[in-house]
Amino acid sequence: FVAAPAMVLRPPSAPAAAAVGSGGGEVDTGASLKFVCLVLYPDSFWGLDEEQSESKEPGQLNYFGQSQKRHYGILELELHEVLAVIDVKKKLDSKVLFQNQAEKSSRASSSPLDPFAGFQPRSRPVDDPFAGFAATGKRSAAPPSASGSSRFYQEVDAVMAALLEVERKERDRSKDACLADLRECTRGVQGDLQFRKECDRAEELYRELRRYGAHYHPHLRDYYGQIERRETLRARLTKLRHMLSNEALQLFPDFLQRKSVLKSLSYVDSNDTVCVKGRVACEVNTCEELIVTEMVFEGLLNELDPAEIVAALSALIFQEKKNEEDISDELPDRLIQCCQKMKDLAINLGILQGQHGLKIDPLDYAADTLKFGLVQVVYEWALGVPFSNICELTDVQEGSIVRCITRLDELCREVRNCARVVGNPTLYRRMEEASVLIKRDIVFASSLYVN
Repeated sequence: FVAAPAMVLRPPSAPAAAAVGSGGGEVDTGASLKFVCLVLYPDSFWGLDEEQSESKEPGQLNYFGQSQKRHYGILELELHEVLAVIDVKKKLDSKVLFQNQAEKSSRASSSPLDPFAGFQPRSRPVDDPFAGFAATGKRSAAPPSASGSSRFYQEVDAVMAALLEVERKERDRSKDACLADLRECTRGVQGDLQFRKECDRAEELYRELRRYGAHYHPHLRDYYGQIERRETLRARLTKLRHMLSNEALQLFPDFLQRKSVLKSLSYVDSNDTVCVKGRVACEVNTCEELIVTEMVFEGLLNELDPAEIVAALSALIFQEKKNEEDISDELPDRLIQCCQKMKDLAINLGILQGQHGLKIDPLDYAADTLKFGLVQVVYEWALGVPFSNICELTDVQEGSIVRCITRLDELCREVRNCARVVGNPTLYRRMEEASVLIKRDIVFASSLYVN
């Protein structure tokens, strides 16, 4: 957020000549775009805690210190973080200010096969026999060498003084910025004209940036804190609104697709108001509502006897898989035709749901919702055949037969209510008769365990 002056301690290395591989592809040179600087922190910087400040030695990367009542840090930056280059030169000893431990270790281990790697060559012997003796009566003109730590802080004080001077000049908006002329770097190089245009544009933007006094306001940190808090609350509010909206629901797309299916079948209108078919479907809870509702409105049960009606409805109740699902030829023709129409109706409903985006296979939908394994058994039971005899017609267990007939009585009451909503008194009376036909004998006997 805030521009800070910095002095380059280690410039970015030039791209290697072998930046292009043997195959012609470019090699990543992102590592060469980083450089090390001594950065002067703003006045509002409070510093780090003791553990972070003492974790690094002076001169190492990510070291933070204080000089001339201001904080500074030795940081590694990238080229895209540079706002402008100021034409200020300072003679300094970069080896004292920045000590790259990684480079030292790499040089020491660069040649593992060389037994003399890392050793400094000794100086050759001098022919002067008096070499190394100081002349008597004279003082050495060279000052005593300072320790490495004191030299580091001396260099830091000099660099900080230069950075503070640059900061003072930058805050004086009455004078032009002392930008470095980067055009001299590409003189005579291909593409020099385009680079010069980019330099002109950068200088123009930087001069325009210096016209705004908000960057140098003493309470800039407080203002940024308020803006950060406001934006944080705004982001949290946006997240909460999304969590409370319909878009955050995982099944919301499936809900919209199913609602479009109901609209196409006239269960609800364009205003999402429930129509007559929708109220009929609400009466069914035992099995697939769409199939039962379409059967009632298409009149598939109007021409059947009560025994044939319960036999056809048993295909919606029975859910166990059976090897032989074919309808027996011994059944009445009207019942066989009704079962075939129910199967076609289920396939059409599956196709319609797939057209509205639901992942439903029509044949699988029909096979899962309609199972004709007990049609003949229920038909014989409605005609009054004893339970022991109907058990011989199928290999389904007796408990499954009893459970199917018991639930079939509930479905008869639900279809009777559907006939009442539609206003079909004939179907209403037949469903009452069908319920009386199947509600008999051991299937509806009271349980000894319950009573």
